[in-house]
Amino acid sequence: MSTRRPAPVPPGPPVGPVRLLDWRDRAHFARPERCVLCQKTTPLRSHNDEPVHKTCAETWNAEQPGETRFLSDPPKSGGKGNDHT
Repeated sequence: MSTRRPAPVPPGPPVGPVRLLDWRDRAHFARPERCVLCQKTTPLRSHNDEPVHKTCAETWNAEQPGETRFLSDPPKSGGKGNDHT
């Protein structure tokens, strides 16, 4: 008799709009560790030094309105606020 685990259920769409985080600063990168949300390896770090994928953090923020666990970097001063021009 074989015991099979049920197939993992993919997460549903977030409840609210997903606000993208700006994590371009090198302080968000470190030695790879397991993401605190999905348990897959990531080199990314939150502002609280938690290993977490940016997309996992963005989805968590959308599903937890009013929480402040994952933050975006403040805009760089002295520019237009958009470095894609």
